[in-house]
Amino acid sequence: MRVTKISILILVLALSLFAKKKGAPPMAAGAPGDRTCSNKKCHAGNELNSDKATIYIEGLPEVYTPNEIYEIAIHFEQVKAKKWGFQVTVADENGDALGTLMSVKGQKTQLLDNARYKSRTSRQYLTHTVKGISGSKKGQSPTWKFQWQAPDTALASSSFYFAFNAGNGNSKKTGDYIYTRSMEVKPTPK
Repeated sequence: MRVTKISILILVLALSLFAKKKGAPPMAAGAPGDRTCSNKKCHAGNELNSDKATIYIEGLPEVYTPNEIYEIAIHFEQVKAKKWGFQVTVADENGDALGTLMSVKGQKTQLLDNARYKSRTSRQYLTHTVKGISGSKKGQSPTWKFQWQAPDTALASSSFYFAFNAGNGNSKKTGDYIYTRSMEVKPTPK
């Protein structure tokens, strides 16, 4: 009986670590047609965008130049949080992918495998890795950096959709806070 309990505990721990390695599930950035992780299957117990958080999104231009590569840095603060996460996607007015998201080596971010959701949307999703969920101190997330290459023509505005997780670190699905933000980047005027 004791061996069974230990085996089950090891299996549960392995599955919880595997889930964190994948980052946020695909299509959880809060873009049109997406969901967020503010639900009973992910991080339940608090309303979306409730409680106070200060979110910093740096490096997004007001106007993009075709094919230009922009480095974007994001981080946030929430006094109760001990563990952190995020997801980002970029879409045009029709909800289609616009430009290319790129993970930066050493930044504890990853692109999700679009084969899992390709039939539902053309967008890319970038999220944290398991090593990217710990901040340097309580209440402050790590800073995640990634790149966005603007599309090769300046025809449409780009909307960036972000979802952030401020977790309490109890390894349960309750007590965490999910925040969403969106920012528009316009094309270079003709």
